Amino acid sequence: MLAPPVPEMSMETEHGGHEEESAMLPCVAFASEHGYKFFSLAHMRMLNSTDVRPMPPVLGRRLVPSPYGGMVLATDVCYRHPCHLVDPFTGSRAPLPDLPIPFSEKDPVGCLSDEPHLRCARVTDDGLAWDWSPRGVMVARGDTAFFCEHGGERWMPVHQSKLGSPMTVNYRGELFFVLELRTLKTTIIDAGTLQARTKIPAPPGFGNVDYAYLAPSTDDAILLVHRAGDSDGVVFTKAYRARHRDSQRPPRWRPVLDIGDRAVFVDGAHGFTVTADPMGAKANRVYVILAHQLTHPCGRLAVAYDVGFTDLTRPERMGRLNLNTGEVEPMWGRPHWIIPRNESGRR
Repeated sequence: MLAPPVPEMSMETEHGGHEEESAMLPCVAFASEHGYKFFSLAHMRMLNSTDVRPMPPVLGRRLVPSPYGGMVLATDVCYRHPCHLVDPFTGSRAPLPDLPIPFSEKDPVGCLSDEPHLRCARVTDDGLAWDWSPRGVMVARGDTAFFCEHGGERWMPVHQSKLGSPMTVNYRGELFFVLELRTLKTTIIDAGTLQARTKIPAPPGFGNVDYAYLAPSTDDAILLVHRAGDSDGVVFTKAYRARHRDSQRPPRWRPVLDIGDRAVFVDGAHGFTVTADPMGAKANRVYVILAHQLTHPCGRLAVAYDVGFTDLTRPERMGRLNLNTGEVEPMWGRPHWIIPRNESGRR
């Protein structure tokens, strides 16, 4: 029996709109030997075939969701399968050109020995990062960020990082936020014109850091930094906030211990904020996906995912939600946050 045809994705008509933060809780999304899985924090259960379309496992395929809008970027590290976007909640998909080659693989990259740098970045080997807007997709590889319009056939370079730094890419409120992980410099790019609207320099005196997370919103952005050698914080040791919209002065990072009635969710690819709710995320908390390594008596390795949380005022303390997500083989990649399309808009 032939499989039913996969519907093509209409990127212009499947976007809702949102001006304010949503209180909707995300899902933990992860690949496994049984396909792509989702654990809903809103319902505290694994989603089944009535909630999502089956996505069979494919060795060598890399799946990275965008947190808003329920989209997953599917690439192939072996270049045997075409690159595309897929909505696991509807089954629709849209083709993309093959991933572009960054400038760092074509030209030498300068290096300054006294430049503060990130010791270890939570990115893939080629520094893949991405997000999407109603107009198109932005992908960062190595030191270069590219853009491709929906339905387009080529990638256009729009940003090059300093000193070959890998980047993270987040879309929010008609803006792309590109964080250079090695220098902690943030470039805010207009999603319509693809021109840099403003830049946020690194926090003063940040020194060497192990990793950093950027969680933008429509009016401001939260930067979480874990300083190298600092054991006080599990996920981060210092939090910063910068206002980027309707500000009379250029945005700057300022230390913060209170972000109001919001919570922050971060993973190795994206960060975002949601409105706190008595039945949902708690105010002033940071939520992160944890991976527990398991070794069975037979020697088989497995991973079990959970969600940890910490307060902005006490980053050294970590709580857990104790989710029952089951076990998966560690070969399938990292988990990420995702919010279903019908539960979050994209503007």
